[in-house]
Amino acid sequence: MTTAPRPAPSPSRSTLRFLPVGVALLCVQLDFFSLGLALPSIASAFGSSVTDLQWVLSAYMLSLGAFSVPAGRVGDVIGRRAAVVVGLGLFAGASVLCALSGGVGAIVAGRLIQGVGAALILPNAFALITNDTDDAERPRALGWMIGVSGLGTALGPIVGGLLASTIGWPWVFWLNIPLAAVAALGTARVRDSRNPEAGSSLRTIDWAGVATVILGLGLLSVGIDNVPELGWFAPLSSGLIVAGVVGLVLWVLVERRATYPLIHASLLRNRAYLALLSVGTIGNMGTNVLIVTATFTLQSVRGFDPQVSGLYFLAGSTGVAIAGPIVGKLCQRWSAIRVLGATTALTAVGLSAMLVDALPLYCVAMFAAGLAGGMTFSAAQIGVQTVVPPRMSGEATSFMLMPVVALGGLGVVIVSGVIEAIGRGEPTPTGIDAVLVGYSAVLLVTGVTLLVAEHAGLFRPKGVASPSRP
Repeated sequence: MTTAPRPAPSPSRSTLRFLPVGVALLCVQLDFFSLGLALPSIASAFGSSVTDLQWVLSAYMLSLGAFSVPAGRVGDVIGRRAAVVVGLGLFAGASVLCALSGGVGAIVAGRLIQGVGAALILPNAFALITNDTDDAERPRALGWMIGVSGLGTALGPIVGGLLASTIGWPWVFWLNIPLAAVAALGTARVRDSRNPEAGSSLRTIDWAGVATVILGLGLLSVGIDNVPELGWFAPLSSGLIVAGVVGLVLWVLVERRATYPLIHASLLRNRAYLALLSVGTIGNMGTNVLIVTATFTLQSVRGFDPQVSGLYFLAGSTGVAIAGPIVGKLCQRWSAIRVLGATTALTAVGLSAMLVDALPLYCVAMFAAGLAGGMTFSAAQIGVQTVVPPRMSGEATSFMLMPVVALGGLGVVIVSGVIEAIGRGEPTPTGIDAVLVGYSAVLLVTGVTLLVAEHAGLFRPKGVASPSRP
């Protein structure tokens, strides 16, 4: 007796099984984007200035960037599901520490721990989805979960400002607890995956590589973070940057001798992956240009206070938030590299449109730039999951986070410095327009170059012939 094959799950039901993973990603985004508007309330509570609280933001990015590569390898060894759940536990525990803190130092310590939790969540969440989907389903599932996390980008500033101005800034952190609990309980039911080539226990991890990459990225990030206050040539700026670069060189040397390296050399020989990594990083800096120039325009040029500026900037963050599902659909029809080239060029168009003066049109331009920038980030993330073997997805994602975080911070410093240099120490429309035009040109050339290279077949796997032409 034969039985009829089970019907395939509907697309919505199939994708919904990853919703807890999407909520885990949402925790990371919501926390980061809600804290900015809560800083004035925190500063008032502890008798500090907002400038003194810069490390509340920087500590998080520092630990996220420094621990991203080791976190991917931990997930490969112990299982991506366990890594995400542990990351959520650290994130929630650190949120309690921040909410109950009696001073800025305790909040900074909590933010460092939150960054470690986020580093465990991000690459392993993507790897869970990749290893439980086929080539047809993967772009859609990844796109929707990126969309879920994008809600944190859009709603974060509103939630942070509302909570801080009503029931108090600690609730910005308390909110993470139920979200993390729901995400952890749901993720525990998601199908697990590991990389069988990564070793059988934590003892097999290249701990010398872990130490050198954390040291290198940590010193580099602190040096970059010191530039706005101390200048490029201060020992605590340039000296730490140089020391960080030396640390990363040492990491490369250690990795070449490791039995189980954190990053396999085969990944760096994958031309499609390197294209997604480099263009995705350049494109993500376009979103940083959007954030910096919009902040200067709305607050310094137009004179809006931070709360009103946050409401206007909702146009840009909403564009970023809705990009994931759109790109997931596009990547089911075209290659992620082709989509990335097109969206990078479109980001240039969106940033150029921000040269307008009329406020309603400026908001429309912010939405367009945010949408295109969000699509660029999504295309790079989805593309990485399609050009490497699924077992290496955590490793590939974690390595991609490293330049995005490190160079993202450097990009903010450079963009702010250029704007203020042109304005002789003050943000001016001339300086802002110069940055918009200049980086739009970079994005346009990058996007078109990638499209031409993709059309020429430079990223086609070896042994695959080009399609015949009539």
